[in-house]
Amino acid sequence: MMRLTLIAAVVSLSFVFISCDELEDALNQDLSNDDIVAGLKEALDTGIDSAVTSGSAVDGYLKNELIKVLLPEEVKKLQAEIETGSINLAVTSVSYQTILDAYVKTNPKIDNDPFDELVTAMNRGAEQAASKAKPIFVSAIKNMSFTDALNILQGDETAATDYFKSTTSAALITAFQPDIKTALGETAATDIYAGVVSFLNWEYKVSGLIPIEVKVNDYIGKNLDLPESLDEYATTKAVDGLFYLVGEEEKKIRKDPFGYASDIIQKVFSSDEAQGK
Repeated sequence: MMRLTLIAAVVSLSFVFISCDELEDALNQDLSNDDIVAGLKEALDTGIDSAVTSGSAVDGYLKNELIKVLLPEEVKKLQAEIETGSINLAVTSVSYQTILDAYVKTNPKIDNDPFDELVTAMNRGAEQAASKAKPIFVSAIKNMSFTDALNILQGDETAATDYFKSTTSAALITAFQPDIKTALGETAATDIYAGVVSFLNWEYKVSGLIPIEVKVNDYIGKNLDLPESLDEYATTKAVDGLFYLVGEEEKKIRKDPFGYASDIIQKVFSSDEAQGK
């Protein structure tokens, strides 16, 4: 009886070894050129789908500090100047913030702090436009060559995203900008920014025994070169955010290809080529 049990155990163990060997052979079989290209395209498509879903969600940009669209540098400088500066006249002193608050009350497009509202509106615009990004990205994937795909497969953890970004950013920004422009209009970012620019041309009446009217641009923003619009800036930042999200998904795929249901992703990214063996 013991002999039969031992034989059965040996036979069972042999099947385990055979199964493991077959599995390893299957996973490490040579990749064809078509496999590599298909695997990379599938991975990018998966990353793009995840990025678009994440970015287009409510607060997808606004509450993600890694991709949040912040104020352009010159606008940020204007904000800092207003928060800290003041007009010093012979008889009184008025802070720039007081002047801005008075202006906001006259502008129906602005509810409170125009700079905070502008950040929120730009990010809402990016979130809204992100939902339309996938077809633009997917179209760019189709032109990937085998040489490109092999170099990417053997590259670092964001090689595919970096390649994609370097070869398609300009075209993506051009294609994406109309959607961003529309979204910025719908989220009021365009109107709010126009209000910020108009503030510099406003005249403020300083009350006193002898009221004085001062031109804001005689004191505030004198050395700043504000952009004419936010369209190009917001588009670039929105696209950068999507690329960041795609890159994060690529890292996950490379680290754990078996975490994805796609057979071709598992085959390609668990291969010796992908693992640097």
